[in-house]
Amino acid sequence: MEIYIREQVYSFNQEHDFLVNPSPKTVYEIDAEDIGIEEFFILFFSSLNQLPLFITFEWYDWDVDGMRDQLDKLGVIYTHKFVPQKTAYRMTEYGEIHFDILIFSVEVKDKNQLSEIIFKSLIPYHLFIISNQNNVTFGERFDQEDGVKLNMNESTTFCKLEYDIPSTYLVTNQLKNMDELIAVLPEKLKVVKED
Repeated sequence: MEIYIREQVYSFNQEHDFLVNPSPKTVYEIDAEDIGIEEFFILFFSSLNQLPLFITFEWYDWDVDGMRDQLDKLGVIYTHKFVPQKTAYRMTEYGEIHFDILIFSVEVKDKNQLSEIIFKSLIPYHLFIISNQNNVTFGERFDQEDGVKLNMNESTTFCKLEYDIPSTYLVTNQLKNMDELIAVLPEKLKVVKED
């Protein structure tokens, strides 16, 4: 199973659509098309062996009760909120209706919960973040520059899904370089470094 890793310089608004404070030096772009990004998330965060993990994801605003029921059945601790924005809308017989973005934040305490949440909540073109810390906050509006903010310290590691499903950004202060990152990955993952 191959994954492709490219090292990038963090550049908010140029390359990356998420605000990190303080700014990291490096971001790793990981393409896991061969195994599926869901499987990569499970393998990577299981190999870090740091529980609890925190998953933040965008969900369909019309299905808030459906997702709450699923999370209740898993017995996880979660919160949800609607974050205002102006860029997403639905067409109705009365014209455009702008809607708020529904965000769930879930605390995951074991590998089974991790797997279940990833496979139930990861949606193409929607926000999806996994972190080893509860460090995601939101600005006043989802579609503003500070709409999604991640706070980092010396032991932070998180992944933010890119808009196309097989790729993610991995940001870490915990792993100091690509060699340390590769060293924590399971042996069954063949890593291809890209320039």
